[in-house]
Order: sequence, then structure tokens, then C-alpha cells
Amino acid sequence: MKRAHSILITGLVGMLLLSGCGGKPSASTHHHGLDSEKYETTASVTVMPELLSVYTDNTQASYATVGDLEDILKELKCYCGCMDDGKLHDSLHRCFIAEKNDDGVKWTDHGAQCGICLSELQDAKRLKDEGKTIEEIKNFIDNKYKGTAPQI
Repeated sequence: MKRAHSILITGLVGMLLLSGCGGKPSASTHHHGLDSEKYETTASVTVMPELLSVYTDNTQASYATVGDLEDILKELKCYCGCMDDGKLHDSLHRCFIAEKNDDGVKWTDHGAQCGICLSELQDAKRLKDEGKTIEEIKNFIDNKYKGTAPQI
């Protein structure tokens, strides 16, 4: 019985990861960008955007870690499929922050809608907290998430 329960839980977690981005019709087809992402500019990475208020406390807390992880996130590939066309996203960092300039930080809700993006972010934070190097974090993320992007 315990084994069956473990298999069921593992299957459910796997389905969530493989579902990739969800919540909006355009996100389910992996056409991210101006048509499917919401954006909001705040003064800095320590000021969270109001657009996150409709998401869970866990998602909001995950976004709050982005500022401390920027250098790492810029080095990580996102495996949800958003980087496939190479036009909009160039790293996992772009799934949370669209751009930074003198006007502030332009946040995107892409990462908030995507289980893979959030999971990668949470893994990166945990590994950084464990003292792992950027190279070790990259290797972990690549090995764990490679091949998880939904096929369209």
C-alpha cells in the first residue's frame, strides 16, 4: 500500500512538471510574450509587483528571492519551452524579470504561471543556500529538467 501511494504521488508530481506553463490559453500553447505575459515596473528587485497578488504565498515568496539569485538565474536555461524560439527569453532570469533599467525593474508574471520555472527557481535557491557553485547549480538544473518542456 505504501509503495502504491509513493507511485501515485510521484506520478502526480511528474504530471505537474510536465504540464509546464499553464493557467492561460496562450501559455498552454507556449507562445509567451507580449500577448500572454503581464508586466509591471517597480522601483527595485526588493519591491514586488502588484500583479503577483493573485498568486499563492509560495509563488510570491519565490519571486522575492529573484533579486538575490539574479547572477545565477542569468546563467540557467529555462526548460519550460519559453527559450525555444530564442526571441523572448534568454535565461531563467527572463521568466521573472523582463528588464532592468534606470526606471526600475520590469517584472513579468511568466514564471508565476509556470510550474517548471518556479521549480527551477526554488532548486537554484536551495542549491545556492547549500553553498553550491553556479556550475554545480547549472549541472543540477540541466540534468533534472532537460526534456521536460511540453511538446507542441
